[in-house]
Amino acid sequence: MAKKNGTHDLDVTIQCPACHEYGVFHTWDVIDTADAKLSERVHFDENLFFYTCPHCHAKIHMESKCLYIDRDKKLLVWHIPDPKERVTSKEVQDALGSPSFTTYTCRAALTWGEWREKIIELESSYDDRLYEIIKYGAYQLLSQEDKDRLPLEAYHIDYADDSHDPDKLALVFMQKDAKGMAYVYPITEHLKEVTKDIFLPIIEQIADANRKAQFDRFGYSWARQFTTYIIKAAEEDKNRETYGNLIGFWVKTIGDEIFRAEVKPE
Repeated sequence: MAKKNGTHDLDVTIQCPACHEYGVFHTWDVIDTADAKLSERVHFDENLFFYTCPHCHAKIHMESKCLYIDRDKKLLVWHIPDPKERVTSKEVQDALGSPSFTTYTCRAALTWGEWREKIIELESSYDDRLYEIIKYGAYQLLSQEDKDRLPLEAYHIDYADDSHDPDKLALVFMQKDAKGMAYVYPITEHLKEVTKDIFLPIIEQIADANRKAQFDRFGYSWARQFTTYIIKAAEEDKNRETYGNLIGFWVKTIGDEIFRAEVKPE
């Protein structure tokens, strides 16, 4: 049933994996920000996509397709849990109610956590791809002991404080086996400026990096591949020392601005 603009809900029959009894899960496959209450739940309700079995009360995290539409900011963010699944133009047109979405910035995400994180990034005035590069660079500065204690799968970008200002985001390192315990490091304006100056010109030179209407995944894995590519290209370039110094300055800036610690890049 369609509601407020493009929001569309549906009921799905579920067999509980714990007790094997059947129940009905009420969910959404399209969420339009015109539905303000539901849009707020996307940002702050951790139970939005959980099914609670009415028989044994087991709580199950459901992974299903869902398209987030922000018509004002021209954003389309699709949660697609199957990495092999491809989005068709007709699916987008039907959900959007428009024959064209070429002016929209489109992204895809594999998990609900990645989906919410990408929505938060895109709602800011800063490029989401640069946020991902900062996220990748900061994690590389952790010791192996800290990486074991602060697992990558729980590491994410979120609001820096309770003001929920979209332009004030932070790196959040969740502790392993310590529910709700986390280290929060605000991303400073200076670090954003340095990252933009060094990396955005390169992103803009790469073919298809700025294409609209394509549901690409710009996440941690993309940032790792991109940074590896940049370092390799710098090593092969005759001006590698100059660019190497820029990369070193960027790494040092992450240490100074995020961890308040001096970093001496190799």
